[in-house]
Amino acid sequence: MTMNKLLLILTALLTLTGCEEKPFYVANIGNAGSLDGPYYLVSISVSDVLGGGGGFGYGAVNGYPGKSADIGRMGVPKHIEGFWVKGWDKEEAYYRISADIDSELAEKKIRTLRSYYKSFKGKKGSMQVLVERERVKILYSLYCPSHRADCSGKEGADPNGWVVDSPIKGLDVVVLFDGKGEMSLTPFPDSPYED
Repeated sequence: MTMNKLLLILTALLTLTGCEEKPFYVANIGNAGSLDGPYYLVSISVSDVLGGGGGFGYGAVNGYPGKSADIGRMGVPKHIEGFWVKGWDKEEAYYRISADIDSELAEKKIRTLRSYYKSFKGKKGSMQVLVERERVKILYSLYCPSHRADCSGKEGADPNGWVVDSPIKGLDVVVLFDGKGEMSLTPFPDSPYED
């Protein structure tokens, strides 16, 4: 192999690896809420592909989007773990989850939303954890202020139909995880409610 061919191959490889998209931070605000009444979110955490994550155990919540907090810098989620209980004073049922999240699909959905709008270029997103009995959803949204930007979607920006209305309508979200945990009428042995 000649030196010119080797140099050409190495240049092509470097160009290809330079185009590879690297992990990135996607949210710095977290919301925790519910879709069917009062809950106590005692301990829910979402870990990300960058080795960090955020805690969503915000205590008593009722409704969407629920409570809000700064979660620092969070990347694409890869795992969810936690405990929550239906009701505030009278515990109706106890729930827990430990589940992996398809981070590759979640990243594709996040990238779709981040390039979805005609003129809005904001990149600060919020990660939202919602409970409804044993069901848990993780949503990702960008706040597009319609008085300052065109918040309509570009033509062809979402061929997979991932961008949907939030539970309160009017806010675009992508669903990064929609799964079910376990339910018990008594506290789980390894839960914060065990005592």
